[in-house]
Amino acid sequence: MPHDVLSPEEPVVGKHVKSEQEQLVADRPSIKDWTDLRLGWWGFVRKNLDEPMPPGVGWWQTLGNLLMTLLAFQFVTGLALAMFYSPGTESAYLSVKHINEGHPVGLFVRGLHVWGSTLIVCVTVAHVLRVFFWGSYKKPRELTWVVGVMIFNVILGFSFTGYLLPWDQKAFWATTVGTRIAGTLPVVGQGLMTLIRGGEEVGALTLTRFYAIHIMVLPAALMGFTALHLYLVRRHHIAGPVVPQKGEPVKFYPNQLFKDAIVVLLGVGILAYMSLSMPPSLEAIADPTGADFAPRPEWYFLGMYELLKIMPAGWEVLATAVIPGFVTVGMLLVPWIDRAKSRHPAYRHWTIVAGTAVILMIGIMTLKGILETPPEHKAAHAAEKVSVGTPEVTPVPRLESGR
Repeated sequence: MPHDVLSPEEPVVGKHVKSEQEQLVADRPSIKDWTDLRLGWWGFVRKNLDEPMPPGVGWWQTLGNLLMTLLAFQFVTGLALAMFYSPGTESAYLSVKHINEGHPVGLFVRGLHVWGSTLIVCVTVAHVLRVFFWGSYKKPRELTWVVGVMIFNVILGFSFTGYLLPWDQKAFWATTVGTRIAGTLPVVGQGLMTLIRGGEEVGALTLTRFYAIHIMVLPAALMGFTALHLYLVRRHHIAGPVVPQKGEPVKFYPNQLFKDAIVVLLGVGILAYMSLSMPPSLEAIADPTGADFAPRPEWYFLGMYELLKIMPAGWEVLATAVIPGFVTVGMLLVPWIDRAKSRHPAYRHWTIVAGTAVILMIGIMTLKGILETPPEHKAAHAAEKVSVGTPEVTPVPRLESGR
């Protein structure tokens, strides 16, 4: 073979007289050398460890790796739960009950999965807020931000579809109200609600559809978006502090890797503690005829829930489509809407003011929903209205206020 042709055995152009030790390694490579020659894994690892980091990068840049770790936990625990879960109206509740009570570590694994979803939403929100206020979405990282927003929406989709799977009263009525919201959309609302439910009411087809979306559609979307996000981060590198600091770029290893490891260990420790100290509950089995349960969505959907309650009759679409759609489109377009050249918040006045107003609105509505507990008799009235169903769109404020 000519010496100017590269190969795993001759990766360097030109003649090279191998020493006796080198020849021995080439003739009888160890498993480590063999896998490195075939896969080039050490070069990949070395490249990432040597990733140049702008001076001033610190703890705030650890959220991305923490999020990746929590997502990995979610995949592993989700796979373990799927091995014992049966997506049928007769078997779903019993299989979750078996996971809770019939397996030595079932409740702990389910706790990791349930509380992991909450921590993932918290870390994602913190990550998005850091990128927004630091202006890290500016050129050339516009697409990195857009893909990140898509990941955030996929994560919310995981939460919404996973909520129904235990098939208890809490899951059933929260999903009934959540899917009913889709029915308030003009023109396509009723058709969309029927498509989501697989019929007029929440039932067996709703459960199987949510399960299929939860374990197949959303994971595929998440993996695709995450791979693209990581590629873009590696291509354009992470943005440094808002005010550039003097100094030479530093390698990711060891300083930043050390910080990442501390935050990841702390996050995993908090997740394990929550799973052990606050095991996930399982209410009574879903009963469509029951009218004595107070349906409430998970805390990250309480903002929309409270917004619906203050909307006058006939204006529900503002809370269900217009305002959420406006916020989502605004997030996607913010790299092009924000025309300021500087990343510093002090020079991005209206962008920061508008973003802060939206964040405060969502935060206040969410806090209001957390603090308020709907009266039981009103909740029963709402549940009865939802279960009966009407051919026309039920005004959401009446439905919500009746909860």
